[in-house]
Amino acid sequence: MDRIEVRRKILEILYERFVEHPYNRTTPKEFKEQLGISLRDLNYNIIYLEDKCLIELQKPLEGSLFVGARITHRGIDLVEDEYEFDIMFPAFKRTSPPGNVFTQFNLLIDSIEVDDSINSDLKELIIENIKQIQNEFKKTEPSYTVVKKFLVKVKERNYDIGEKLQAILRNPSISKILADSAKKELEDL
Repeated sequence: MDRIEVRRKILEILYERFVEHPYNRTTPKEFKEQLGISLRDLNYNIIYLEDKCLIELQKPLEGSLFVGARITHRGIDLVEDEYEFDIMFPAFKRTSPPGNVFTQFNLLIDSIEVDDSINSDLKELIIENIKQIQNEFKKTEPSYTVVKKFLVKVKERNYDIGEKLQAILRNPSISKILADSAKKELEDL
């Protein structure tokens, strides 16, 4: 398991624990058993998540690094927003961008153009937003913030089309590009 997978799993474990009982904490021993990793690897990833304000640690006066961990409200929000969670902590390994991504965008645009249930002004706005996302992916370094902004606009205008667009963006290659961009944008803050 790589670091991203470990961090994702830690957040999932803490989220489930929170849902069961909001004040229960997960111990290092429980993490090690569930994740099958060393204490050294656990500590590195735990501190990273704490520094990101996604978890909080109960620390002893002496001895070990922590005795319990609990997810924060930021961590809960992240886990509950599947799109953001997949961007920040992808669930699977990434490959190079597929050649058919732009074809998928174009097929979605074509399906919108022939949909009689959407008025023409709204179609135009939705298609323009999708084209903005397409154009962003043509750049050397697409911006996660820009893609997210236009995805939200599409979802606000037509939720079903927004879900179809989001399905395209969940492609492992696209998710990797967006994850890298989001990390870079966060570092630049």
